[in-house]
Amino acid sequence: AFKSCQTLKFTHSIGRRPLLSKGGELVFMHRIHRKKRLALLVAAFFFITSCAGLRIFSGAQSEFDQGLALFNGGSYDAAIPYFQRATEIDPDYARAYLYLGRSFLNLTRWREAVPPLRTAFRLSPDETKSESLNLLIDALFGAAITDLKLGNFNSSVGYFREVLQLEPKSSRARNEIGGALIAHGRELLSKGDISGAVSAFTEATRFSPNNLEATLGLARAFFMNGDFQKATQAAMDAMRVDPTNLEAKSLFRNLQRR
Repeated sequence: AFKSCQTLKFTHSIGRRPLLSKGGELVFMHRIHRKKRLALLVAAFFFITSCAGLRIFSGAQSEFDQGLALFNGGSYDAAIPYFQRATEIDPDYARAYLYLGRSFLNLTRWREAVPPLRTAFRLSPDETKSESLNLLIDALFGAAITDLKLGNFNSSVGYFREVLQLEPKSSRARNEIGGALIAHGRELLSKGDISGAVSAFTEATRFSPNNLEATLGLARAFFMNGDFQKATQAAMDAMRVDPTNLEAKSLFRNLQRR
């Protein structure tokens, strides 16, 4: 009787109605066992999902460690497949993306370095974001300059724009994108795409307002487009940048006679 009363008191305290068998024994114990099994399942779930399931039961970690050993030994090309497999096993493994990008950087494969470093920057915690940011900017500059040399002006300008989104005050990025736009404007002029050249040179002057090639290129483009008023203003801007420039003076005099 005492045992039954104690159990009844316990069940009352947790807000459950006891169920008694014919012999007076409680029959809710199976519910407790069921709860225990559920609690174990929940604990297992949190254990697996914590730290990405211990890097998915160490599969991703093992791949990363093998890649890191090769990376530290200078075998960057050989390390790449291991870092790639680590990211495939665990898509949230920031360090694997970081070292995948670093491997490409060390091989000067700039464009291939950009995507994993973007992901590393996105996944990295705040305290380590600066490392992935600096590497990403290096990759973007490398990709932009490579494409500029190859004449891929649109993609080059796109990479420089991304740098400016990450570092809006970067004077180097502003100068570089201005140069890329000037080169693009020249190419467009040579192909007869006058309106495209006007757009390229106009944007170049926004990034580099004191660049002679940008202002003079814009004056030429406006002149070829028949917009003499804007061409005159651009020629005056070019002479302001370099009062001794003969081409700017000649173009300005030619426009004054019209």
